[in-house]
Amino acid sequence: MNKLKKRLRATLLENPAVQIKESVMWNLPVVTFDVAFKRVKRSKMDILMKMLLLAFEQANIRRAANLSEMLLVEELFIVDLIEKMQRMGLIHLEKEGYKLTQKGHEQLKTGIIDEEMEEEWTVLFYSPSHDKFWPAMTEPVPVTEEELSLYRYVNNQDLINVDRMLKILAERENRMEENGFQTVVDDVKSFNQRMVQHAPCLEFRMYNKEQDIFYARVWNTWLERWDDALEKQIEEQERLEWREKWTATAEFSE
Repeated sequence: MNKLKKRLRATLLENPAVQIKESVMWNLPVVTFDVAFKRVKRSKMDILMKMLLLAFEQANIRRAANLSEMLLVEELFIVDLIEKMQRMGLIHLEKEGYKLTQKGHEQLKTGIIDEEMEEEWTVLFYSPSHDKFWPAMTEPVPVTEEELSLYRYVNNQDLINVDRMLKILAERENRMEENGFQTVVDDVKSFNQRMVQHAPCLEFRMYNKEQDIFYARVWNTWLERWDDALEKQIEEQERLEWREKWTATAEFSE
């Protein structure tokens, strides 16, 4: 951590008009969530399935043999496809014959088929102070021997819900496969807070003599970059206080 701090100080002081008035380190809490979700395999409805759904919608049909004769398709293919459509929840068997479910009507109308996939698990990392989900760390947390305090402006509001989880998972997990179908996150089954991790941050309280402004620079070790969101939060709360403090100090020293 000391090497990182020296490197950052050297970068900040490349401008001769800039002074570092103070520097501090603190921990930024990052909440870890275990999330269970399901995807669907989305593809364009093939012509045979569409013909079967139309037939079931317009007539009372119970036997695959009748459809085989009507469509001039091997009965075995018809049987397999009927079983598949039942598993997918597109049709069900009634006394009069096979009928479309609500899902069957919807997918016949759109011409798009959604097949449910197995439940999956993933881990998401959430920063309350940013109200954003972050990627996993690419490097280990820098080691420091100091016992660091928590970030003083942590946002403790509970802003996480299923809709937000679904949105972030869709952004990360939806993909187009090589064979032409798309896998899409369709449902969040559950999410549970597992633990809170801590990302050390280095804060520098700066003064630019030429522009006569005080400002903050904060290096976020989780994101491995300067964090303008945290800088803005700190400046809004403390910049006036810094000016009063260091102006008074300068006058006293004179």
